[in-house]
Amino acid sequence: MGKFKITVQPLGEAFLLVSWPAKISLEISEELLAFEEFIKKEFEEFILATNPAYATLAIRFKQEKITFKSLKHLLLEAYQIFGFNKMETKKYWEIPVCYDPSLGPDLLEACEQTSLEMEDFIQLHTAPFYRIYFIGFLPGFLYLGGLDPKLAMPRKATPRPKVPKGAVGIAGQQTGIYPQASPGGWQLIGQTKVGLFNPSQNPPTPFQAGDYLKFTSVSKADFSNSATLPILKNREDGA
Repeated sequence: MGKFKITVQPLGEAFLLVSWPAKISLEISEELLAFEEFIKKEFEEFILATNPAYATLAIRFKQEKITFKSLKHLLLEAYQIFGFNKMETKKYWEIPVCYDPSLGPDLLEACEQTSLEMEDFIQLHTAPFYRIYFIGFLPGFLYLGGLDPKLAMPRKATPRPKVPKGAVGIAGQQTGIYPQASPGGWQLIGQTKVGLFNPSQNPPTPFQAGDYLKFTSVSKADFSNSATLPILKNREDGA
């Protein structure tokens, strides 16, 4: 049985949205992903695709086989009976990042905002294993939880018209990587050569919600030789 009060609402034609309490929570994320796996197996004949976020699960369903009202009833009933077991983390990843003002144009300002020396700032950013809560905004953009509160800072007042591929940034209590060049307002503190999304591969991204990711610092001299693929790590003691 689920631990929270959820709602099910229409989300356009052939889509619906299952919502948990609106907050970033490890407990909610673990239950949401477990429920997603449960209903994909139980209602495979009705569901075309699912897309998890921090506290919502979007579902595309087969209109020719079931109505919104009927699927809503099935989902609410399923939430009352499904046996929640914490999903084992699939993968732990390591991403090399160069923290240099030439590659992270907001790094010095970020250090000033947080009253941290650059060495301390980098140490705090590379210390955690960040949880991948979901993937969105851009193909391969990873929404990560676990940023040290000392590093939290607002988005830029005026977004950049073009942020380079691989830029590592901070916005609010989140940190992330731009998988491709795009406009963006995050504070840029470094850059990685790791590719997060490749449409010619199957799957196009190796990451999944529920995985964990850790940044490692590389020098500017070593940046050109740093890995272009994420490094899969073994981690025995959890995150």
